[in-house]
Amino acid sequence: MKSPLHKSNMHSPFLILSLFTYSVFIIAFNHYERLTGDATLYLSIAEKYIAGDFSNAINGYWGPLLSWLLIPFLYLGASHLFAINALNLIFGLLTLTGVWKLSCHFQISEEIRSIILLPMVPILLFISIIEPMDFLLLCILVFYLNVVFKKEYPDRVSNAVLSGVLGAVAYFAKPYGFPFFISHFLLINICHYFSSSLKGHKKNVLRNAWAGFILFFLLSGIWIALISNKYDRFTISNMGRGVFASLGPGSVHETLEKGDPIFFEGFFEPPNETAFVIYEDPTYARKKTWNPMESRSSFKYFISNFTENIFEGLSIYESFSRLSITIVIAYILLIFAQPLNKVFLRGEILYPLLTIMLYTGGYTVFHFEARYLWIVNILLLLMGARVLQELFQNEFFKNKAMKNMLALFFIVSFILTPVKVYVETSKKNINKEMHTLGMELNKRYDIHGNIASNRKKLEASTHDAWHQTFRLAYWLKSRYYGQARENIRDDELENELRKYNIDYYFFWGDPDSAPQFLSQYRELTHGEIQGLAIYSLKNRDTEPVLIQ
Repeated sequence: MKSPLHKSNMHSPFLILSLFTYSVFIIAFNHYERLTGDATLYLSIAEKYIAGDFSNAINGYWGPLLSWLLIPFLYLGASHLFAINALNLIFGLLTLTGVWKLSCHFQISEEIRSIILLPMVPILLFISIIEPMDFLLLCILVFYLNVVFKKEYPDRVSNAVLSGVLGAVAYFAKPYGFPFFISHFLLINICHYFSSSLKGHKKNVLRNAWAGFILFFLLSGIWIALISNKYDRFTISNMGRGVFASLGPGSVHETLEKGDPIFFEGFFEPPNETAFVIYEDPTYARKKTWNPMESRSSFKYFISNFTENIFEGLSIYESFSRLSITIVIAYILLIFAQPLNKVFLRGEILYPLLTIMLYTGGYTVFHFEARYLWIVNILLLLMGARVLQELFQNEFFKNKAMKNMLALFFIVSFILTPVKVYVETSKKNINKEMHTLGMELNKRYDIHGNIASNRKKLEASTHDAWHQTFRLAYWLKSRYYGQARENIRDDELENELRKYNIDYYFFWGDPDSAPQFLSQYRELTHGEIQGLAIYSLKNRDTEPVLIQ
């Protein structure tokens, strides 16, 4: 029979209130902001499946699961806006429920489990407006950890089956799920093996490890075979290779875009006839591969990048909560407070710490963004709750007022960043602006075809012309060839536009600073859209034609 610390009361009023609050916010606010740039890529791939364009739908860069989940909504005629918000609603409700169940494995009281639901709602609302594929991966990993963190994990082979299925589904959500599952599932099974005192239990662990891995590789192998066949080489994913190429020597990698040729080497033709931008499958971009072992300087660069990533990871931890590092240190101290021969018996302490170290460590050779580490954020919250449980046993915190102050400080530390970014992102709302502008351009000028743009960092915006036009291209049902090279001469630009058979050139900024040769072409907007001039390169007439 489960102890009170292990019970999962699914009828808890705190859980029900959290689910209701999250639903209200998803339904009522920020619909367009969840329609992110990357979301349009998954929508485009989903549309290929519906159209039967399977050869182009199979994609070795983006995980297929999000597109598969979008298919039923689009097939039944739901709008893109409804589809992406409905999925965010589902991801959030499942994640909240999964975290509530996961908290049972941390040996914390019902009171403290209820406390962690308070920051969970703003955290998940914040996550919902970043990128849907990272939200999907978080949701899957929460349920996977629910299985492997259980003390009873070795008892049933069904736990191994579920682990293998969830591992494969995590891989389908995002390629990082593949190496993470292999390393993590192996590590957790080793921990379960050494924590088992009975010979029969050890055999069960070995049985589960084999069963989980076999099922994982069988399911994953289907997708690996499909993408390997498409690219004529064995590949698990093209994403890691592409990202690593973008971080090579000579790049400035505060963001991936600083080293990605897509953003500074001029025009790129979309990878297939139904793709709207090269980023729908960056495998075909002109990226230069590199090997850290190819030279001494390359190795030194790799080590420098690796070191920077460690500090970047620590700063991301602190963005989740100023208490994050303290929580990790506290967990390490809790482990060393046990006799070494009993460490494996304290799974509720050991497993989450090993998980965040392994999950974070995998990204140190590539590149960090906060959205990559959402599962770490959730585990830090749960680990912090366990530290609260320990502190509340101390005489100093027996006083109710002191408990309340500590709990409040803990909650606030985890909601500061989500609330701040949620509000700031809601104000910018580039996704809504581009969707609205795209609908307006469609209605007034019927723009369809090949489009390109100048390169310009837009004032009072974190986005540049590429990101604006990239989003517009999807809503205009057009093909975006990217932005012109930096410092390109006017005659070179004109030749490039002809070479790629560009129909419309989007010039962001002051039209008076546009290249002189564009004046011979029709400018469609006639100055009616501030900061944007659209030149129809197939028509030299100077008068705009409006669609009535």
